[in-house]
Amino acid sequence: MADTSNSVYMRCGKPVNELVMRLGALQYEEINITISNADKTKKMPQTNPFLVQDFIKTSINRHQQIDNMRYTRQGKIQFTTKDPICAVQLLSLKKFMEIDVSTDLIWENISARFLVVDIPTTTPLEELSKEIQDKNDCLVVEMRRFVKPNSGKVTSPVLITILGTTVPETIKLWFIRQRIQPFVDRPRQCNKCFVYTHGARTFDKNNICFCCGGDHIGPCQQPLKCVNCSGSHNAKSRSCPVDIQEQKILELKCRNHITISEARRIFRQKNANYAESVKTLPAVCNIEESINAKFESLLKTVNDRFEQQLQLFADMLQKSMNCILQNFFKIFEQSIDPSLSPARKKKFLSKLNQISSTVSTWDAGGSSEVEQMSLN
Repeated sequence: MADTSNSVYMRCGKPVNELVMRLGALQYEEINITISNADKTKKMPQTNPFLVQDFIKTSINRHQQIDNMRYTRQGKIQFTTKDPICAVQLLSLKKFMEIDVSTDLIWENISARFLVVDIPTTTPLEELSKEIQDKNDCLVVEMRRFVKPNSGKVTSPVLITILGTTVPETIKLWFIRQRIQPFVDRPRQCNKCFVYTHGARTFDKNNICFCCGGDHIGPCQQPLKCVNCSGSHNAKSRSCPVDIQEQKILELKCRNHITISEARRIFRQKNANYAESVKTLPAVCNIEESINAKFESLLKTVNDRFEQQLQLFADMLQKSMNCILQNFFKIFEQSIDPSLSPARKKKFLSKLNQISSTVSTWDAGGSSEVEQMSLN
């Protein structure tokens, strides 16, 4: 990796192989190596996998550490490994089955990015990089300043890319402990057709209008129509559902240190699972009616239970009163003077029995006749 530096951009001058070897002491997801045809106009042929395996076994002595191999849509071969030595051996390939090739490293899986603000624009990036590496346990791979598009003025925040996927909470700069800010890309559109899935370099057709999506020259006189979602807005609108979706995909990419294609695949898979779950849920036509019906059912259950408990209590009270009155009747019966005449005894017992039957009606309003009764 050649040392590239200017006032707004700086790249580490260490060789790629050395950076990969340093991953052994850092945290990272996986190492992805792409092998492409040296002739940029041609793609890598999809050869018999058994022949590819034989070539890899003879060329890479740590081939057992290769986790996956696949052909990409761009006509490249991608190898995945977690072994830095195996990755270096893959990066050193000059020929692949008699084909001249070039190799490249996918940085998203082995690096992290963050923003540092309030950096004077007059500070050279080489000096800032040296300060970060001397005072913090990290290796700076790339640094970039932001330039305002209209004025060309350089702004103070600096985007820093470090080796490894562990992002520190703070970094020390010039005796000052500064908090860092996570960085998430903005969705990038092709400036010819204004879609998000490719760049302008791969689009070989005529430019289209970002307002109506048509192919015309001069000011647009047609109604607004987005080429991405067919909504009534232009293709550059930040309120476009496709733009919002792309922003979520980029957040997923930056948070998990994966490529944009992998983040897109995961996002679509999650949305498909959610949509499938929603389809299996029972449809509710009127939520208010459903809630009211459930509330009435619950209220009826509570009322029935209350009435049942009240009836049980009334039965228990009735039995208790009967038992008490029977006991009183026996006591009064035993307390009658034996010297009383049979007629007087009969009259006394009749009135006591009447009192007993009257008291049993007290819980229903009762009768006041007992108040006029006398044992005499």
